Order: sequence, then C-alpha cells, then structure tokens
Amino acid sequence: MEERKETLEESPWWAEGLAFECTGCGKCCLAREHYQYVYVNIHERRKLAQHLGLAVAAFTQKYTDLVDAGYRSLRFENGACIFLQDGLCQVHEAKPVQCATWPFWEENLESPEAWENEVADFSPGAGRGPLISAKEIRAAMKKTERAGDSK
Repeated sequence: MEERKETLEESPWWAEGLAFECTGCGKCCLAREHYQYVYVNIHERRKLAQHLGLAVAAFTQKYTDLVDAGYRSLRFENGACIFLQDGLCQVHEAKPVQCATWPFWEENLESPEAWENEVADFSPGAGRGPLISAKEIRAAMKKTERAGDSK
C-alpha cells in the first residue's frame, strides 16, 4: 500500500492533467451507492450558518446529521443533498470544501478505472472544458484532506 501511495504522489496516471468542467447539472449532489455524505467541519458549518443567517447550533441541528465517529454530514432527503433545489445548489457561495473539490478526491483518482466508474460515467463535465493540471488536482486533494481532519 505504501509503495502505491508513493507512486501516486510522484507520477500519477493523471500527471498530464484531466479535462473537467462543471456543467451545473447537480448530479454530484445526489446520493449514489456509498456516496451519500457531504462532511462539514465546524468552520464550514459556521460559514453555511452565516450564509443562511442562522446560529451555528441551529444550522447544525436543522441541516446536519451526526455520522462516522463524530463527524457531521449535510442531511440528504429523497436521495439528494438538502440544499439541492430545482437542480441548483442553494448555498453555492458557501459550499463545503468537499463540494468545491469534487471530482478531485483521492478515491476518484486511484486509477483510470476509478475515474471512469466514479466520474466519467456519471458526470457530463468529465472530459470537457479546460485541462486541470496535476498541480491543481493535488491542491484540491490536499484541501479536501485538510477539511476532513477537523470535525
């Protein structure tokens, strides 16, 4: 496992970058098999609460669920993030890091097959738009990891 991680960091299969463009379709906001959580740390909850004009405690109670070892996730209803309405994110300006960095998550980039199965087969933005550099992809992955380090 350690050898694989070292290879991924040095010269990943996506070293030349990946084309991706958000199409605003809202598909990334839908629950899919094991993807049904949008983790939100305390900093993100504060930002979202402020955006909605709520106290953090009120936001947390109304819009999140306690999951996985004390972490909080945005609530999902009817298979979608609670903030997805009419195909649009209602908190786009304050969206969590996990949303902002999708699809450049470590599990989506483990292999070309993972990218194909978890992103390209699902998102109309895969393979379209500008080439996202390996440097930008790594930055998104690190940002996601840092956000997940705090509750």
